[in-house]
Amino acid sequence: GRPSAPGTPGPAPGPGAVPALPGSPAGGVVMPPMPVTAEQRQQVKSQVQAQLEYYFGQENLIRDLFLRARMDQEGWVSIGLLAGFRRMQSMTTDVTIILEGISAMPNLEMDPSGSNVRLKENWKEWVLPPSGDPSQAPGAPPAARS
Repeated sequence: GRPSAPGTPGPAPGPGAVPALPGSPAGGVVMPPMPVTAEQRQQVKSQVQAQLEYYFGQENLIRDLFLRARMDQEGWVSIGLLAGFRRMQSMTTDVTIILEGISAMPNLEMDPSGSNVRLKENWKEWVLPPSGDPSQAPGAPPAARS
């Protein structure tokens, strides 16, 4: 062991050492360039999640044909598309924050490639029929009935 009295600083941490406490000041350690502190990043992530909650919420999907038209037949929407929305751009241009936000949301899921997102449940309700075939629309009356 090393004979260092309690309370006296031990040897200086070597290169690549990371502060032990999350959110503690970096103290001279070179960190990847981040535009925000951990607290700000968390705040932005919460705003992003609230916005995604809105986009994928029932009240919005009922009338948001733009978003629904961009869902594929399995309900997937490109995360790049969402990241390009003006509201999202005003919050962050850092896609990793958006990805973190999505993965922490219980009602959304990402595809294995991490490039698309959809509702975990009931996504089928919101998929628009392939153009030109309204009989496939959810809730449409059977074509035979007149």
